[in-house]
Amino acid sequence: MKTNDLLVWISANALGLGMGFVAALQTTMLFEFGFDWEMHWNWVEEPVGQNSPEYASTMMALLVEGSVLGAAQAFVIRNRNVPILHWILATVVGFGILAVTIEWPLIAFGVLGVIPGPVEPIILTVGVGIFAGACQYLLLRRQGIFATTWLIRLFVGLIVSLVPMVTLFISLDALDVSLSWPAEVFVNGFIVGGVAALASGRALFTALPGISSNRV
Repeated sequence: MKTNDLLVWISANALGLGMGFVAALQTTMLFEFGFDWEMHWNWVEEPVGQNSPEYASTMMALLVEGSVLGAAQAFVIRNRNVPILHWILATVVGFGILAVTIEWPLIAFGVLGVIPGPVEPIILTVGVGIFAGACQYLLLRRQGIFATTWLIRLFVGLIVSLVPMVTLFISLDALDVSLSWPAEVFVNGFIVGGVAALASGRALFTALPGISSNRV
């Protein structure tokens, strides 16, 4: 594996999860506020209602986030004998599973949007990374690619990414520096995605076949 390949993979994951996180929250705001952009920019986190539109908007937001990340990753591995559309779909399915198993129950209990601390950002970055990674691993297995080491390192990397992420936001708070919500969530996703890719990228490229023609 070339060092350049790893750097591209890290960049794709950092940007993909960062931009995906922003897109996810933007999607929920479109459901709630429509095209009232002033409300979008002045958004304040509040409890999520227990109604059908909230379940739908939460699911749609996570599917959007998953498609952004999956597309960014697929662009990098498109010549590695992995069916790219299936890779993106596996990523989206992982995000959808998190919506059903974690986000929807939080809505049902009336606590989504009011959990103290960085719990919800962690769910939307580390949590989805775990579910998406598991689905991607199963896809690779079906292709005859065994990437167990990659999956383990991915999970470890996702957990380790909490250290720089939490440290940064504690430091910003101590310096009384506030970020706009798009900047805050982008930085959150950027750090988590980048650190996880750094920890696991070499193992993934070692497991993947060599360069081949594109597959869809």
